[in-house]
Amino acid sequence: MRSNTKTQDKLLEIGKQEFLKNGFKSASLRKIVKEAGFTLGAFYGYYKDKEALFDGLVGEVAEDLFSTFRAAQNSHFNLIDCDKTIDTRELTMEYLKYFMNYIYDNFDEFKLLICCADGTKYENFIDDLVIIDVERTTEYYETLRKLGKVEGNVSQQLHHMLTSAYFTAVFETVAHDMPKEEAVSYIEQLALFFNNGWDSLIKFK
Repeated sequence: MRSNTKTQDKLLEIGKQEFLKNGFKSASLRKIVKEAGFTLGAFYGYYKDKEALFDGLVGEVAEDLFSTFRAAQNSHFNLIDCDKTIDTRELTMEYLKYFMNYIYDNFDEFKLLICCADGTKYENFIDDLVIIDVERTTEYYETLRKLGKVEGNVSQQLHHMLTSAYFTAVFETVAHDMPKEEAVSYIEQLALFFNNGWDSLIKFK
């Protein structure tokens, strides 16, 4: 967890509001600095540019999510050693609930990542998650197929399309400022819908 000075906290809070209101591209650095009561020179003592300020707001949660997401992907392979691959969908749902809690604990940061990041290195945030998921899941399916623990197949293109649709739908909760309780119910129904679809294509043994 980062430790900021009061000056940084002030810049970050005012910057967050400006980014949330106008998006990264249209956000005014001069306005942020002025409202914070500093000069541009003072700002550059903390951040090299506007994108560095944006990164200061979202970088930690984005990194944590990617790190935990990769660990979640890897944990599925543990099911093979325990001969519990039949529980794959259940494990996925458990992690989805964890991620939803994390997202809502850091809602403003994810709002920035999903809705306001155009023009930054985070502008393809959802696509980057999709790529990780498809690559690792494909490896998981191939491993199970060699062990005779899965039936069915999907093309790489279809796999990517379905995963992209799923992740986009999940983050609609953030895009539309959905209350957490409503979002949890929405996600459960969404997962049920997609899991039934996947079960018609890929069956675990």
